[in-house]
Amino acid sequence: MAPSTSFIALCGLFVHCTLTSAYTLTSSYDHTNWYTSFTWHNEPDPTKGTVEYISLAEAQSSGLTKIVNNQIYMSVDNTTVIDASSTSGRKSNWITSNKPFTHGLLIGDFAHIPGSTCGAWPSFWTINNNLGGEIDILESFSDNTQNFALATLHTQPEHNCTFQAPADTQIGTPNNDDYDCTLPASGCSVTGPVGSYGDPFNANKGGVYAMDWTSTYIRIYFFARANIPADITNGKPDPTKWGLPMANFDSKYGSCDVGASFPEQTIYFDTTFCGAEAGTSSGSWATWTDCAKTTGVSTCEAYVRQQPEKFDTAYWLINSVKVYQ
Repeated sequence: MAPSTSFIALCGLFVHCTLTSAYTLTSSYDHTNWYTSFTWHNEPDPTKGTVEYISLAEAQSSGLTKIVNNQIYMSVDNTTVIDASSTSGRKSNWITSNKPFTHGLLIGDFAHIPGSTCGAWPSFWTINNNLGGEIDILESFSDNTQNFALATLHTQPEHNCTFQAPADTQIGTPNNDDYDCTLPASGCSVTGPVGSYGDPFNANKGGVYAMDWTSTYIRIYFFARANIPADITNGKPDPTKWGLPMANFDSKYGSCDVGASFPEQTIYFDTTFCGAEAGTSSGSWATWTDCAKTTGVSTCEAYVRQQPEKFDTAYWLINSVKVYQ
């Protein structure tokens, strides 16, 4: 039955009013179907990281992925010393979901994510493989001293997307005033609260990241384990009851056709190292983090190749990933 005109009028007065029906689970990925639901990629890293992505068969045979206590474990090589003069990188996993989706609620429940480790660059993200439009739900680099995650959007130049949400509509803060989603590399980015990444995240037994995506907004939420809403735990998530998102990319706070700029998305996980921006002494290795100083190594690339034991905590331990629509 169509909503009444009086109800539609009232909706304009209330922030949390919605005409959409409750979210229903459409895809669930866990230890029972992970290896048939995701594809492993062993192509060169598009960010030019100091990494060698490997196939599922190699990842399983080398112990870089396995099922542990009904959780999905994905790690990086933490034993091999790579010759300093080599162009090779450290072995790792890069996976994509076999089933894309358009609009809905994506929820990742993580017991552990890669720790606060110099050189590591883990990401949980989505993208349209053909048309662009990238949503970085959870990513960070190295041992950023505040242990915060970044939520970032990247769009094609022709979409001219910008977002500048008021401070009272999100928990996070703009990263270096990056409001323009078309900016190369940086995009439009919001930093999460302290402890949303790395060692503090893991010390709190992990948590949940969620992306609520419609044709008019993309909202990223973070909940530490102790603060996960009961409706998520019960399998009936309702973002209207969650309070402020970590990042609020809403078209009413910028100039962006969200529907056109972010078409059908595929889910990605990866852990790379360094990357084009971070691998030199003039990049993020020396400026955004204190890694050059604390490690005594002038470049990220040299550190990653020569210090395998430093990556003992660079692993994902995933309870589940779910899509609701």
